[in-house]
Amino acid sequence: MAGAQLSDAEIARRLPVWTALSDVFLDTELDPQEYSHIADVIRQSGYAAGEAEAIFRDEVAPAFSVNLRSVAGEWQGWPEDYVRDRVLARRGAMLAKLSSRLFHRSFLNEQWALIARHLR
Repeated sequence: MAGAQLSDAEIARRLPVWTALSDVFLDTELDPQEYSHIADVIRQSGYAAGEAEAIFRDEVAPAFSVNLRSVAGEWQGWPEDYVRDRVLARRGAMLAKLSSRLFHRSFLNEQWALIARHLR
């Protein structure tokens, strides 16, 4: 899924999910309403929980986990066009994927568990 070329329609379908999931990587703590919003966006997209988790781990995390290591990380959110460009630029970049998984494994597990709780 992560390595394949995406059609314009698939990018349009993923963009709200990418944008919502990118909020997990803001330099701020999310509250339950924000996790609920992320879950609502995922439900509206039609992706199954497993597909959304793969998008989170394989597409969004490699693109935005660097914000967690920044001294002055972004805390307000990113515009959709920036999210789209950043995710597409990092899709398939094995080093970015590996880095996000190695450095942030427990964070990703914890955050996905909070999102998944709201998907039920």
